[in-house]
Amino acid sequence: MKKINWAFVTFIVLVVIAVVFWFRITQFMIFPDKLALPLLFILLLVVAMMGFFSLRKSKKTNADGKKKKKVVTPIINVLLCVLLVISMVFVNNLGKKMKGIFSKPTSTEEVTMNVYAMSDAYKQTHSGFNTYGDKISDYRYAKFLSQSSVDQDNVNYAFDQLSEQLGVSLNIEKKDDIWGQLKALYAGEGDAMVLNSIYADSIADVPGYENFNTDTQIIATITRKVEVEATPSPTPEASSYTNSSFMVFVAGSDSRAEGLTQYTRTDVDILLAVDPVNMQILEISMPRDWYVRNPALGNGYDKLTHLGNHGMQNSIDGLNQEYGFDYIKDYVLVNFVTFKNIVDGLGGIEVDNPYEFTGMGTNFPAGTIHLNGDEALNYVRERHALNNGDYGRNEHQAIVIQAIIKKITSPALLSNANSLLDKLQGNFLSSLSPETLYKLMDMQLDKKGTWKMVSYHLGGVGDYNTTASMGSMQLYVSYPIESQIEFAKEQLTKVMNGEVISQESLPDSDRTVYLPN
Repeated sequence: MKKINWAFVTFIVLVVIAVVFWFRITQFMIFPDKLALPLLFILLLVVAMMGFFSLRKSKKTNADGKKKKKVVTPIINVLLCVLLVISMVFVNNLGKKMKGIFSKPTSTEEVTMNVYAMSDAYKQTHSGFNTYGDKISDYRYAKFLSQSSVDQDNVNYAFDQLSEQLGVSLNIEKKDDIWGQLKALYAGEGDAMVLNSIYADSIADVPGYENFNTDTQIIATITRKVEVEATPSPTPEASSYTNSSFMVFVAGSDSRAEGLTQYTRTDVDILLAVDPVNMQILEISMPRDWYVRNPALGNGYDKLTHLGNHGMQNSIDGLNQEYGFDYIKDYVLVNFVTFKNIVDGLGGIEVDNPYEFTGMGTNFPAGTIHLNGDEALNYVRERHALNNGDYGRNEHQAIVIQAIIKKITSPALLSNANSLLDKLQGNFLSSLSPETLYKLMDMQLDKKGTWKMVSYHLGGVGDYNTTASMGSMQLYVSYPIESQIEFAKEQLTKVMNGEVISQESLPDSDRTVYLPN
C-alpha cells in the first residue's frame, strides 16, 4: 500500500469519469449542441492541469532523504471525481423527472359501467316508482333499462356480470337510444338502467336533466378492461420533429379526476401545426359543440366533444376526416386538475385579455394579466358571462395555450427546472414521446429564436339537433362554417409544407351564431 502512487491512480480514475461525464451530459435530452465543445475544452483543461500535478515527481524530501508523497493532489482528484459523479446522478434523476411529466398511453383502458336508479329523495317527491333499496341485490327481480344505439359490447358485458352476480336471468327492456332509456327511467317505466359513466355528464348538459347526478343514485359499478385503438402509423423518430413540420391535437378533458384517460369528452379542442425549421406555430381552436362525423359510430353526426368518449384516436380520425387530410398523428391531453397543476407549476402565466369580464367569481380586466392555476382554469371555463358564449371560451382557451407555450419555451424556465418538474409529474397524457418534445426544447436552446404564433378561433352556427352518441335527444350543436374549414385547411397545409404564413382575417367570422345553452 505504501508503494501505491495515489496521485497517479486517482488521476486515471478522474480521466475515466470525465470521459463518461462528457458523453452522458452531451447526450442529455435538452443539452444544446453548441455547448458540447466548450464543455469538452473545460474538462480537458481541468484534466490536463490535474495530470500535470499528478504525474510530476515531487522535489520535496523527508528528514530521512526520501521524497515526500503527494497528499493534496489525490484529494483534489477524488473531490473532482465525486463532483462529476454527483452531477451525473443529478442529470439522470432530472431526465427521469422530465419523462415523468408525460403519462404514456396504455394499450388497455378501464371502462366504468354504472347501474343508475332514481334516488330515494326523488321518489319521495314523484309518484309511480317501485320501492327498492340502495343495493344491487335489492334489484334482483327489477326491470332494467338498456338501449341499442351505442356501446353494445360494454352494455352486454355489464348485464352478463350483473346476471352472474345476482344469480338470475335479468328482466331487460331495450330502448332505441340513450334518450329513450333516460325518459323511461324518469317515468318509472323501469327500475334501473345500465349506462357507461362517460355519458352521465352529457345527460347533465341537457335542459331539464341538469340534476341527473343527484336525481339518481349509483347502485352498482362494473368495470371492464378494453383494448385501446393505437395510432395506425408508427410515430417518427424524435429527431425528425426538429427538422420537419408536424401536427398535434391538444385536448382538454372536462374530467375532474386525478388521473388521465384516453376515453373522455374534450371541452378544449385545438390543433397545433408546428414548423420547427421556420419556428412558427399555427393554432386552430374549434368549438366543442362542432357538428362533425363520429367514426366510432358509423360516421353519424355528433358533437366534437363526444368523439373523445371513444378515445383520442377517434377524435384524431374525426378531425382528419373533417379537414380532408391525414396530418394529425398525435395528441396531448390534460384535464381540469392537471391543467391547474401545470399553470401553478409554471409559476403562473401572462395573458393578453382582449376585454374585461367577470366569471366563476373572478374579475378579469382587459390587458396583460397574470393568472395562477385557479384563475387560469376559471378563465378558460367561463362561457355564460361572455356575449359569444362557447366561441368566446374557445378564444380564451387559445390565448392560455399560447401563454403556456411561451412560458415553456422560455430558457429562463430552466433556472427552477428541478422544482418545476416535481410539480408537473404525470400531468400530461400524450402519444408523443418525451424525447420528441425535449428535442424541440433542445433546438430552442441552440437557436435562441422566438417562435411566431398564428392563431384562429373557428366559429359556427348554433342550433339544436340529434347526435349519434345520445340518439334522439336534442342537444346544442354548432354547424361548421365551410369557408372557415377550407381556410384552416389551407393554412394548416402550408405550415405542414414548410411555407411561412402570417396572421390573416378569418373569412365569414360574422356568420357565427351563438345560442345560449
